[in-house]
Amino acid sequence: MNARAAFLRRWRGTPYDKVECNCWWLAALAQAELFGRTLPAADPALVADLRARAEAMATHPARAEWREIPVPVDGAMVLMGKVAGAETHCGVYLAQDGGLILHTDERHGVVLDSPLELAAAKRWRLTYLIPA
Repeated sequence: MNARAAFLRRWRGTPYDKVECNCWWLAALAQAELFGRTLPAADPALVADLRARAEAMATHPARAEWREIPVPVDGAMVLMGKVAGAETHCGVYLAQDGGLILHTDERHGVVLDSPLELAAAKRWRLTYLIPA
């Protein structure tokens, strides 16, 4: 079993927890373990406050280290929200795993969903980012 398959096997189905297994925590873990990239730690206070979370995701200094791309590639960060620049959810695009997005939410825990499913079910706009 390769490292990615082992990672997915270990975490898939893990219940959501707003402090220890939220979407940013999972995205940061996947970026570190699968792609060797470090993301800044999330402020736990932002998990419950959607406006503060959207503001932090849009204006965090680390955002300048990433650039938006029109088509996702393996390992791209995926920011999700109803309005561009006000995203409140994130995940990681896994092209090698069927073009699915690894993310976690309160209802499902850690899951893999297609971009079309997420866009249709939540009416989210998906923004893909890679390191600049």
